[in-house]
Amino acid sequence: MQRLALIAPLFASLLVASACHKGGGETTTPSDQPPPLAKHISIAWGIQKGDKGTDLYLALTDEVGKVQSHPLGTYPGACDVTTAAKTMNALTALRCMDGATGTELHAVTQGGDKIIVLKLRVDEGVTPDPMDRAEVATINVPLGVGISVDPVQATTGAPGQ
Repeated sequence: MQRLALIAPLFASLLVASACHKGGGETTTPSDQPPPLAKHISIAWGIQKGDKGTDLYLALTDEVGKVQSHPLGTYPGACDVTTAAKTMNALTALRCMDGATGTELHAVTQGGDKIIVLKLRVDEGVTPDPMDRAEVATINVPLGVGISVDPVQATTGAPGQ
């Protein structure tokens, strides 16, 4: 009986050790490599006046000068960078007006790893409601990236093309 008392804990420890073993694979973040560093990007609106309206883009430029252009659609009227109301929580805003009505686009951040472009119908003399905005585009960025705003990247064509 004493033998069984000595073997039972040994058997239990072997069982636990084998259950915790993860095989021969490597870890995804080797200890000899530093963690990824946050980068910096600059965002700017790209505006191209066309025959059927104004084509809009959001351009992201990283710290080494690489530009990514994200098309946002074609909007009627003339488009200019504007300042969004504080309730919109926008990094930057662009307004396209065709007479007394138009569309305002807002670039906002979400979760530290996304820039979301939202659109909102605007009418002269009416205070817009932030809850009326609709998503136009979601752009993934590195988590923790520093973001700065340049108002306009290009007015003659799609930035970075």
